[in-house]
Amino acid sequence: MRIRWVSPADPSFFLPVRVFSLQDFAVSFFGLSCPLCRAFVRTGTPLCSRCLDTFERETRHCPDERANVDDYSVQGLFRYEGIAREVFGLAKFGGNRALADFLIERGMMRLSYPSDVHLWVPVPPEKTRLLDRGFSLPDRMAWRIGKLTGIPCAIDGSSLHAEKEQKKLDRPGRLSERLHREWSGGRFSPHHRSGVAILDDLVTTGGTIRSFASFLRKKGARIVRAITLFDAPLRVERES
Repeated sequence: MRIRWVSPADPSFFLPVRVFSLQDFAVSFFGLSCPLCRAFVRTGTPLCSRCLDTFERETRHCPDERANVDDYSVQGLFRYEGIAREVFGLAKFGGNRALADFLIERGMMRLSYPSDVHLWVPVPPEKTRLLDRGFSLPDRMAWRIGKLTGIPCAIDGSSLHAEKEQKKLDRPGRLSERLHREWSGGRFSPHHRSGVAILDDLVTTGGTIRSFASFLRKKGARIVRAITLFDAPLRVERES
């Protein structure tokens, strides 16, 4: 076999160096890669600088607040589109907690301090979804937002992972078990129940939030608002 000697002046001389760069080394051994494009991350967030710039540009405006026939409104923090939709998919369906915390913290920066809220209550997932993911994004929302605002939430942190008792219950059963333990047990006073904010990760028609609000009212709660990470009109859901 004939060997072709390459001079350093020839661009192909540096080809092996380009194939395995320092960035590839760091990504391979330390996992410092963007979950969207696999680029090197050095922004202090789960996203690389390019994806972070795209995220901030596309999510510059909040969705319009939804009026409700009841005494509360529904506010989405992000539109269900573009790169934000990709991040949400990885956080919710991929179980990426770093991306979930990123969305929650960025979303809370869009809201003024909720002075009328005395308790955060997340919408529990259905049994099959809890079994599949072992992770509830609304529960993590309540836990993180409670820490950021100093307002208590209707979970104590143990519900961030699927427990054996929760896996055996459907949604109504999990709701009843949680509220009986925490509300009837005296953890939350009537003051907390007078300013309940419902948290969910995604709203389309609003049916889940309305049914959950009806359930909480029967338990003596007054709903003051509902906050969701994403607002997805039904038209967008049909297109996807």
